[in-house]
Amino acid sequence: MEVLERMVSESFARYGVEPTFDYRRVQWSRWFRCADSLSVALVSSKPGVFALGEEIVAPATGGKRMLALFQISETDDLGMALGRLFLPGSPERERLASGRCFARYAVIEDATQRHAAYTALQRWLSETAELGTEN
Repeated sequence: MEVLERMVSESFARYGVEPTFDYRRVQWSRWFRCADSLSVALVSSKPGVFALGEEIVAPATGGKRMLALFQISETDDLGMALGRLFLPGSPERERLASGRCFARYAVIEDATQRHAAYTALQRWLSETAELGTEN
């Protein structure tokens, strides 16, 4: 499958076709509580993107939890990048230790696709933040 993907990518490049990457089709993990380094111990060491969100509405009886995204990142090693968030001196460490933060990730091994997904998600996050400040 990887060979086919590489052949298609090379063919696009040869003919000057700029393929669009649909970030909405990214296969995300489930959200998981991200409160200490043990909570990320089993995260893949593959390249990908991850998102961090903070709980702003706790689930009521039969309701759903609501999270506010505060960070989207891309990395060559998901496990290491998430683990680094808990190192002393990390600006996110205290926030994550509150117990109200969750994370999810998507493995995207192709560097071009990973960066395209990251860029699209960053743009979406920025636009969403701008909408929130207008109200």
